[in-house]
Parts: sequence; C-alpha cells; structure tokens
Amino acid sequence: MALMFIAVGTAGVSITTWLGGAQTVETRLFPDAALMPMMGWGMHGPGMRAMMQEMMSGRLPPSITPENLPDSESPGAKLLARYCTQCHNLPAPAMHTAEEWPAVESRMFNRMAMMSGRGGMGGMMRRRMMSIQGPTGGEQETILDYLQGHALRPANVEALGPSDAPGLALFRQTCSQCHALPDPTLHTADEWPVVVDRMRKNMRAMGRRVITDPERDEIVGFLATEAGS
Repeated sequence: MALMFIAVGTAGVSITTWLGGAQTVETRLFPDAALMPMMGWGMHGPGMRAMMQEMMSGRLPPSITPENLPDSESPGAKLLARYCTQCHNLPAPAMHTAEEWPAVESRMFNRMAMMSGRGGMGGMMRRRMMSIQGPTGGEQETILDYLQGHALRPANVEALGPSDAPGLALFRQTCSQCHALPDPTLHTADEWPVVVDRMRKNMRAMGRRVITDPERDEIVGFLATEAGS
C-alpha cells in the first residue's frame, strides 16, 4: 500500500511517502511568504502547483492517462483525472483493493481540503500559493465508487500453490513492494508477460529495484501456471 503525507507551510513543502514498508521524505523550500511578492507570480498559484507536480512526479508511475483509465468516459474517471493530477500522476484504480481505497482516498481528500485553503488566514495563503481545488462531498463519493468498482482483486494467498512453487517467493517479494498481491486469474497466461513488463517500467519510474530478465521470466511462469489452473 502507498501512503503519502504532505505538509505545506511558509517554509516549504514536505512530502513523506510510505511504499511497501519503505519511507522516503522529500522537502522543497521556498521563500518566506513576506518575500514572495518581490519574486512575482512564479511562486504563486500555477507556479506553486507546478512545483508540487514536479516534486511528486515519482510518487506514482506515469503510465496511466485519462484515456486509458477503465470506463474512461464515466463521471468517476473524469473526476479522478480532474482532481488527482493537480499534484501527482494519475493513479490506476488497480493500485489498491476495494477495501484499501476508502482510507487512501480519505487521506487524499483531507490533503486537498488543506491545500485548497479552507479556513483561516493560513488557508487564504495556501489557496493563493497552491490553487488546488478539492472535490465536493458528492464528487468524493463518485470518485470512491469508481475506484472501488475497478480496484485490484487481491490474491487468496493461502491458495497460491505450494510454498516451494517456482516463482512464488519472488512474486510475493516483488509485487508487495507497491500493492497487494494480484489474483493470478486477473489475466490469462498470454496476457501476464505484457502486464509484468509494464510493471517493470513502473518500478524503474518509481525508483524501485527493477527485476532482472531471469526474475521476470520466473514470475511470469508462476503467474501463467496459476492463471491456467
């Protein structure tokens, strides 16, 4: 599971990410708010939002576009693309299970509400700097319904073949770095090589250890066997 905490203040922006048990912290400083008018609009509104996108570009893989979302013309897909790309790459619904999405989205909605500047003088400052828009209550429900409807179907771990099955340990170790273990029957034996290759690209884009060709073949072999059983 991927978790993210964003802290915005007059000193800068700090992003803490927990991905597969590993924690990373990135901080970008910007001048004190009192000095910002001297620097022009570049550090306000679109400029600050662009900085956030640059900082968070590696938090999610860049392979998902609004056009290749499942059911891309649905209200949920359009709202997801509208709001979530304000700060980072578009998340795939299959990044989390249906059980995980409510907690993940609750955190993201709270971050957006904070960055959209709701409440107080501090909120006004953040609103001017970030220009982030948050979804309404009804839009939040639509987004969550969409994500849960297209969420990752997790594997029944106890049913994943014998414990010494070739590729099983590597499958567990590799895939659990970023998300729940996928059900091998999600794809056919012919489809899994393409899916695993796409995941390898995502590993590289997100700075994770990229599996070797022999490891890739071992995982594909395991998934193909389980998919056909």
